[in-house]
Amino acid sequence: MKRVVLIFLLVIVAVPLVMLGIAHRQIRTIAPALPTLDAIVAALAVEAAPTRLYYVNTASQRNPAGSLGHPGVVIEWSNGRSFLIDTGMPPAQAVAFGRPIEWLLDAEPTQTFGSLADQLGEGVNKVAGVAFTHLHSDHTDGLPQICARQQTPATVFQTPLQYEQRNYTTDMGFEALAAARCARVKLPSADIIPLPGFPGLVAISLGGHTPGSTLYAARVGQHYWLFSGDITNDKRSLLEDLPKHWTYSLLVVPEDTQRTALLRNWLRALDEKPNVTVLPAHDVDVMGEHLLALQATP
Repeated sequence: MKRVVLIFLLVIVAVPLVMLGIAHRQIRTIAPALPTLDAIVAALAVEAAPTRLYYVNTASQRNPAGSLGHPGVVIEWSNGRSFLIDTGMPPAQAVAFGRPIEWLLDAEPTQTFGSLADQLGEGVNKVAGVAFTHLHSDHTDGLPQICARQQTPATVFQTPLQYEQRNYTTDMGFEALAAARCARVKLPSADIIPLPGFPGLVAISLGGHTPGSTLYAARVGQHYWLFSGDITNDKRSLLEDLPKHWTYSLLVVPEDTQRTALLRNWLRALDEKPNVTVLPAHDVDVMGEHLLALQATP
């Protein structure tokens, strides 16, 4: 009996370690080429570019270092169509997601503001396209409700890396996409990928945080907006070149820290250019300084 118990305990310990090791090995093989700003600007030099963008925050959680928000970004065109980057979480999922963070980061309980579908209301039917900076559940869980509310379900666009590569941290994100009524489309492989049907919006594969981490760049007027996902959780970490805590990158989300360091430097250099703003996905404080919010949040 003791031997059986010992074997059982070893399996409990060994399986997560093996999954962690596989994920670390995988993420270190993903290093897509990073384009120059000139190349991004050229790719966005199109007619009928977006005319407006704003964010919709589904939940926020204060911690001693700041605020962790869970927004979606809405990009609009003059023809009435819109595109959504990330979908946040419905309230129940947001509260459950925040409970471990209360303990780990001494954070306050999560404040919820309604799902993205609820906040958009009838505007959900204007959303013709959806994309994700990466497939962690706090970015994807709002999708099934959005697709279910639409008269004509939107199309979900994914880069080849995001479409094909996954690890155990993105499994729930893949499940959310599979549960949604929206169809998925795999984009062609390129350093800069235009989103078909949405001029002035492109995708750039990043790696580093997850195998499918993706940056989205949009031009509104003469300003260039770069949505960088979770390469950093806040703008300060980007500007001051601050890595995430080593325990997070080693044990919580298996990151390629050399790649994320390179990406911080690349993104910071882009952000320093005139008419360019990089916005990390969770920094609703900084997002609120630059974008209009559908709903004001504390």
